[in-house]
Amino acid sequence: MLSGEGRIQDFNLMTDPLSNPLFQRYLELLLKWNKTYNLTSITEPQAIRRKHFEDSLAPLKCLPKPCRLLDVGCGAGFPGIPLKIARTDLEVVLLDSIRKKVAFCQSAIRELSLENIQAVQGRAEETKLAKDLGSFDVIITRATVSINQFLEIAQHFAKENSLAISMKGPNWRKEGHAHEIGFWGTPEIVEYQLGGENKNNALLIFKNKNSPL
Repeated sequence: MLSGEGRIQDFNLMTDPLSNPLFQRYLELLLKWNKTYNLTSITEPQAIRRKHFEDSLAPLKCLPKPCRLLDVGCGAGFPGIPLKIARTDLEVVLLDSIRKKVAFCQSAIRELSLENIQAVQGRAEETKLAKDLGSFDVIITRATVSINQFLEIAQHFAKENSLAISMKGPNWRKEGHAHEIGFWGTPEIVEYQLGGENKNNALLIFKNKNSPL
């Protein structure tokens, strides 16, 4: 079992993410590129809206202001691009090791005319990359590496008041222990449900345990 007290939260997300025209354009680009590059196995538009867009917005209320955010293993831009669309004040760096995914994110950034966001190809474990990119207020990942692996990566990009947020699906409790990794303290666990689903996803929100109270 993971450490930390869980709670259920209603994020009051928009019922239709495509009410913002940028989400519609993002969807169109994803479907177009997916025909050639297989960026996502989810291809039905409504499922993309729910499982990618809506899910990506779950951490929205957890992000500080101002916020410089690193999306580790961004894939086709989740959660970084939806968060940027929803909060234009964010400064976002999307990071992935796979060239085609970074190329798509770069194209989406141009097509959507998003500012203060960039997509970078590289491996988060690389020491030089961490030095080049600098530190972040929030380091986030969505259903990529294990929680422990993520925390080890995140500490290279963190500063005193940083948050590390691991987004997990319904089976998140099976990952085992994830606390007191490096300088990360025991997580706050926030469970949430996507529209039309009866399963709890989770945000595991870690704070630098050396941060001032």
